[in-house]
Amino acid sequence: MSIQERPLGEVISLATTEERVADDQSYPIAGVYGFGRGLFKRGPIQGRETSYKKLNRLTEGRLVMSRLKAFEGAISLISAEFDGWYLSPEFPTFAIDDTRADSRYLANICAWPEFWERLRAQSKGIGARKERVSAERLLSVNIPLPSPAEQRRIAARLDSAMQKLSLIQKKRDFTEDLHNALRDSVIHKEESSKSTRLGDILSLERIPLEVDPEREYTQIGVRSFGNGIFHRDKLPGRELSKLKYFWIQPDRLIVSNIMAWEGAIAISTEADKDCVGSSRFLSFTPSDNVDLRYLNYYFQSRSGQGIIRNTSTGTVLRNQTLSINKFNNISIPLPTPSRQHQIANFLDESTKMRKLAQTQKPTTSALQQSLLNAAFSGKL
Repeated sequence: MSIQERPLGEVISLATTEERVADDQSYPIAGVYGFGRGLFKRGPIQGRETSYKKLNRLTEGRLVMSRLKAFEGAISLISAEFDGWYLSPEFPTFAIDDTRADSRYLANICAWPEFWERLRAQSKGIGARKERVSAERLLSVNIPLPSPAEQRRIAARLDSAMQKLSLIQKKRDFTEDLHNALRDSVIHKEESSKSTRLGDILSLERIPLEVDPEREYTQIGVRSFGNGIFHRDKLPGRELSKLKYFWIQPDRLIVSNIMAWEGAIAISTEADKDCVGSSRFLSFTPSDNVDLRYLNYYFQSRSGQGIIRNTSTGTVLRNQTLSINKFNNISIPLPTPSRQHQIANFLDESTKMRKLAQTQKPTTSALQQSLLNAAFSGKL
């Protein structure tokens, strides 16, 4: 059974509470996440710290929208937790007519990707970073709007299902946090080990590639935060960049020299054989007394990331370059080979749990979207 659609403006109206900014007053500032993730707290500021002459005061039970990013789901119901907080004039608020609309139903509408797409079609501006959704445009967007009783029924079913999915997300986050805590704790305990220079235990490997313009090549990339190597789409040699390219071999420590500071370090596997990497990816072979797994875990730890950040240079955050010479001259505490092996085996088991939890994320997201699609098409 399909649900009749009506303009959102039939059940909400612009209701912004503006307050003139006083220099000596403190204002708790909120923000609105994109993709239907709700509000968050930025923290307090003094009136003299903002250039805005007025701020919008949030009221529980209203909707709040980011004019700039509404089309990416930056629109939310204001909960009691954020009552009395503030946002800039870029965030208008809207009162809900509770005789015609259920607030929890509208909260779920705000989390619906199809709703964001409708807002995207209403946005104005040139370029994604300049687009705006006006209050008038929001009010004109059509939404599925059944009777208040039916809205309450749908909202109750959605809230129950979303709470269960939220619990799965919390367990996934706990697994991630536990893995990181275990890794940092184990690595920290080895800080009294003998200090070893990386250039004495790792050797840079460069196997030059003579690019054939007609041959197709698979380039590697390294994800940040220890999330491993990925493969880009195949390209003919004539479409490769002007950088130099090298063959990738299995069982090498692969370091992105521009993103290592963000954990873009990984170990190559058999799956990466016959792939190529540009000169931005440093490939190192280990000496006999080094377990590459231990080194990789070390560089993902808080201690290792700190060393890499302090060694990388550059004036732009996203372009902190790590030179080969500076990497070779890094000294780290390195336990005995047997201890490295023991620690790596332990953290491998933790990594398996982490990866298993991560595999649930696409399924959870797809299920959330399916539930919302079913609910607002009359199938729930």
